Amino acid sequence: MSSMQPHRRAAPRRERFQDLCDAETLVVSALRLWAEPLREPERQHPHWQDGMTAAGLSNDAAVAFDTLMRIVLSATSRPLDLHRPPCPALGTDEALLLDMLRLAQQGLHGEAGVLMNDWLSLTAVRMAMAPLCVLAAALARAGLTLPDPAQASPMPSRPTTCPIDRQRDRARPTADRGATLLH
Repeated sequence: MSSMQPHRRAAPRRERFQDLCDAETLVVSALRLWAEPLREPERQHPHWQDGMTAAGLSNDAAVAFDTLMRIVLSATSRPLDLHRPPCPALGTDEALLLDMLRLAQQGLHGEAGVLMNDWLSLTAVRMAMAPLCVLAAALARAGLTLPDPAQASPMPSRPTTCPIDRQRDRARPTADRGATLLH
């Protein structure tokens, strides 16, 4: 069972892969493909980097993603809920990664670290924040801004693009500010 408390969620939980926007689909697909060789090392698998390259992301983004996931894999405090590539559902930890990246894109690094603390010790969070922020910035530079699910209207079909933050002054749901990491 996860140690994460419901009030620490940065955004409402999304449940279906098909409801994700393009930026979110890219991140979750890369994550699932990255994890596949760990599940079945004897099989050949698609290269998880190909989608990032096709989306116009630099090699730095792929290195940051790989570094982040290696830190998480080596230091996680619990099993991660990551689904297989064809699964139509969205794993809890897949949604959590999307929340962390969105918060990092918004400059809310402390809040992203609070969410990451559900996976990692504070020491490992400090190590993993740099690659998380590099990845979030690379996604933003490529025009792949992760939307705030609380502000998105529920739509029956998958949106083709992610909405860019429309109002900078609008209040956004975030992680508990009282638990922000101190540097």
